[in-house]
Amino acid sequence: MPLSDIANVTIRLETGGISQVGFGTAMILGYSMSGWTERTRTYSSMTGVAADFAATTPEYKAANAYFAQHPHPEQLVIGRGTLKPTMAFKVTVAAVNNSQKYSVNLNGTQQFDYTSDGTATNDEIILGLQTAITAAATAAGFTAAVAGVAPATYLTVTGAAAGNWCSFFVTDPGLLTLLQTTTNPGVATDLDAIVVENDDWYALLTLFNSSACVLAAAAWSESKLKIYAAQVTDSEIATDAENIATDIADALKTAAYFRTLDIYHPENGQFVDAALLGRLLPYQPGSETWRGKPLAGISAMGFTPPYKMSETYRTNIKAKKCNYYYTLAGRNITAEGVVASGEWIDTIRGRDWLQVRLQEAVSLAVLNSAKVPYTDPGIAKLDNAIRGRLQIAVEVGFLAPGFTVVVPTAASQAPADRAARILRGYSFNAQIAGAIHLVYITGSLTS
Repeated sequence: MPLSDIANVTIRLETGGISQVGFGTAMILGYSMSGWTERTRTYSSMTGVAADFAATTPEYKAANAYFAQHPHPEQLVIGRGTLKPTMAFKVTVAAVNNSQKYSVNLNGTQQFDYTSDGTATNDEIILGLQTAITAAATAAGFTAAVAGVAPATYLTVTGAAAGNWCSFFVTDPGLLTLLQTTTNPGVATDLDAIVVENDDWYALLTLFNSSACVLAAAAWSESKLKIYAAQVTDSEIATDAENIATDIADALKTAAYFRTLDIYHPENGQFVDAALLGRLLPYQPGSETWRGKPLAGISAMGFTPPYKMSETYRTNIKAKKCNYYYTLAGRNITAEGVVASGEWIDTIRGRDWLQVRLQEAVSLAVLNSAKVPYTDPGIAKLDNAIRGRLQIAVEVGFLAPGFTVVVPTAASQAPADRAARILRGYSFNAQIAGAIHLVYITGSLTS
């Protein structure tokens, strides 16, 4: 029986059934497990993860980024997907330059270069890159091929089998652009099966983050009491302004998703999404801001390759309500701390936490009593339980002091509601405490 059968709580955001531990837990949708009959396993450290997954698997790498943070969450859930995606990438030439070095990187350690000649063409560059990477791609379980029609061919890198995964990125999106083109195999179907077995987690992570897969996971998450963090790598997120048809960040913003936070980093093998959750989920919901945080083990973007972040790129990313990880005044930090709709991540998480805690408070008051009488003293008992949880929200920093409540009287209730034992009319008003991200200072100096 859901708690909403006893306490139906609705909290509106007017700024624009998980356990306490569950609110600090992420779930990775994975496919590399062997011999599992269950849909999920829960881990408290990398020791358990290492027993189930090889260090080369994306599940291991994502878990390692998650548990490497300080502080880090108490636990991590890894869920078993059965509908495996076939990973695919598309690389196109953004600028044809003579005597120019073009580079792609496979699995974070292998860089492959092709230097164009004095009369460079698009097709020459693509063929040169395909020749350079073919052997390594094959060894990694992928096929590198030239596709399209001259003079506008492009490079594809595709998994030789469903479930194969690799890190693959272009080092300078001003020269080469990359798209993840993996087809959605049925992300929502796998997630539906997973939550039937284990729904006590709050943040979703996926490993195959093409536009199709991310949009499917985002749509699934929007109707759940969860958030979804997705590292997105498509070059056009940074290089192009808004309103590009294939731009995943722009699509998420247009959909105004309140439960999806996308974070741009060109190398999918960084798992900056897992690191971000590992860094922030340990905090009491609503007590934290997701902006300005360092992430252990993650390479920040800067003004030079391989993780290039020009001011134009940053402007484009911010305009799409997408997050990023960059170097500011010598310090590597997260920015901007928002979901795709533009709302602050900590506000969404704090609201979810408060909703569940209020349901628990009222439910416990009802279930731990012989009965709560339909009288003003009985209503006062429920009022005390609710005020107690609101005060906790103030103490952790989610709500500002000074909330107000409206408590109905027994006499004000409709006879039909009294007969059905339903209490209506209780409400509260509270201001979100928020956080300071930017300070404007003016001053004057005299001699």
